Amino acid sequence: MARELTIQIRLTEQEHATIAAQAAREGLGVSTFLRALALRTALQAAPTPAGRAAAALRRSQERSVARGLNKLKPEEIDAEIRNARAGRRRS
Repeated sequence: MARELTIQIRLTEQEHATIAAQAAREGLGVSTFLRALALRTALQAAPTPAGRAAAALRRSQERSVARGLNKLKPEEIDAEIRNARAGRRRS
């Protein structure tokens, strides 16, 4: 059962602008973005199977972005998957 909780934070104009820009990039409002960020951070820090899975997913996403894989077209993603699977079969 959900419980209603209100949290107030003070932000400078610069902090708010930075958060608002990131929220907009993700297609979210500021409050929804901050709520999702807080939940994601708490889950990743939790010493539970779900927390470890969330942290592993985040690390995987960060590695993908670092390698530029987030810019691939769907056809290129399919080719990457096929090549990785073929490589595993050979090993």
